[in-house]
Amino acid sequence: MNMEKKTIVTINGNGTVSVPDKVMMQDFEIAGLFGVMIPAIRSDIRAILKTGIIAGNFTNGATLVGNNILPDYHGLDMVVALAFRIQSPQAELFRRWILTKMAERGQHITPQIFVAMSSKRSPETLN
Repeated sequence: MNMEKKTIVTINGNGTVSVPDKVMMQDFEIAGLFGVMIPAIRSDIRAILKTGIIAGNFTNGATLVGNNILPDYHGLDMVVALAFRIQSPQAELFRRWILTKMAERGQHITPQIFVAMSSKRSPETLN
């Protein structure tokens, strides 16, 4: 994979968080970001993937870890999910950064409601 452009989230010594447009991070890079051991990251990645909340992207390769196949690279969605599973000073800083960014932009989530209509029913059955 061509990784010429830096595609990792960083937190500098002053606590400034930098997030590139397209995040592609390996487990050891995420472990370094949050200041935890790689096995902890892999365990949490497995748990997140198992729930189905985030689907793994295997297009850039995968690694067999025990009985599990884990993607080699993870996007911002996984990094954010991990930040809310990990307890470390760096993860706390990143969580605060996420929440601050959401508040700055005045994010409003409008749920979408879909109504399915069937033409097979007669109008009398809808009453």
